[in-house]
Amino acid sequence: MEIGQIIKRRREELGISQEELALKAGYKSRSSINKIEVDGRGLPQSKIIAIASALKTTPAYLMGWESDNASAFSYVSGCFGEYAGEMLENFQRLNEKGQKEALKRVKEMVHIPEYSKDSSIVKLSDGNNRAYLEPVAAHERTDIKVTEEMKQHDDAFFDE
Repeated sequence: MEIGQIIKRRREELGISQEELALKAGYKSRSSINKIEVDGRGLPQSKIIAIASALKTTPAYLMGWESDNASAFSYVSGCFGEYAGEMLENFQRLNEKGQKEALKRVKEMVHIPEYSKDSSIVKLSDGNNRAYLEPVAAHERTDIKVTEEMKQHDDAFFDE
């Protein structure tokens, strides 16, 4: 199979138009992608990586050198770390409902300091300043007087 046919098949698998691919790969118009898909014309070596990235695959797959997903998983692992390819492989095995749930759980984990590389997401302060426990959108109660005892109770609750 020629590179143009491989690009077209992969683009159709992803459900994106020639115009979308053109924009993602840095071309000005859909006609450039059409020429490439028809006979491989107008595809400089420098654009193969951009097109592969836009089509979520490897340059080697587009060139016809690799035909299985294992190479794509290796490529992803090389770009994003050793577990990324394995995560992608397992994600692919899930149905749409499972994929949505997996994505939701990963998004949740990003906000847990123990699992996140970015420790600035939630800043734990010293024992005297408990501002990190206060919800951002909360309003202080005005219908009652909040006592020191109530604050200590809340602090003890969060310490558990």
